[in-house]
Amino acid sequence: MTQAHFTALLKQIDSFPALPMTVNKVMAVTGNPESSAQDLMKAILPDQSMCAAILKIANSAFFGLPGEVSTIEKAVVVLGFDEIRNVVIGKAVFASFQALNRNNRQNIQIFWEHSFTCGLAAKILAEHLGYSPSEFFIAGLIHDIGKLAMLMAFPHDYSPLLELSEPNQFRSIIKENEIFSVSHDEIGKRLLRRWLFPEPLIMAIGYHHSPQLAPVHKVFPLIVQMADILSLIYCNPEKLIADDVIAIFKDFLPENLQMWKDNNLPWELEKIGLWYDELIESRQRDGSVLDIFTST
Repeated sequence: MTQAHFTALLKQIDSFPALPMTVNKVMAVTGNPESSAQDLMKAILPDQSMCAAILKIANSAFFGLPGEVSTIEKAVVVLGFDEIRNVVIGKAVFASFQALNRNNRQNIQIFWEHSFTCGLAAKILAEHLGYSPSEFFIAGLIHDIGKLAMLMAFPHDYSPLLELSEPNQFRSIIKENEIFSVSHDEIGKRLLRRWLFPEPLIMAIGYHHSPQLAPVHKVFPLIVQMADILSLIYCNPEKLIADDVIAIFKDFLPENLQMWKDNNLPWELEKIGLWYDELIESRQRDGSVLDIFTST
């Protein structure tokens, strides 16, 4: 039965449609150091729904530019190539699973709430650690994308909320492997490779439960793993404060601290509390961005 599940999942991934041409064009332009702002605008302008999403996000509190960005030309200049690319990727990923939104509205809404909060947490960590906030926001936002592919393959057998209901997130991985012979992180990695996503994003999604196994770009899954844990804590019905979060990491997650130290990432327990407080503020302030991503 498990081998049949695995085969069905691989067929599901192989049958996934390619991302819209806009995404491929934008990734090609932003990946070419010789590209100009004009090249990027030409890639975006034919896709009016994508243009609308970019302008809405550019004018949200997320970027601190409310009402200042009225054209795609200005959005490209003000936000820059990387921010535009990541908005386009995020919007395209949401659009790829619109059918799930219609058929599993409540579960999918909870799923995206966790994913969006993880993206915000990853953005906060990246800002403090000197990495690209927008890149890590997208990594956190789509870190569980493999769950949606599994749900599409097995709409009656798979729950995308398994991790949220498990007190130990690694137990959900074990259950997935027992039932389907593969886990959502591996499926996510395969899907992103099919979509020709940048390697750091593939590493973040494919190894966010086992960053020590990532062959390259270990910082990405390490930060996303931390963001994932902070998001799970935030989304828990029993609302915790910063001191509670510090205690959780101190008492139950010492191996995470060691992995960060081994990879030269600074981490003091007190910072965890500060990051969590910032996440609470960001989630309350930036919620409108999730609505923009999920809108049709």
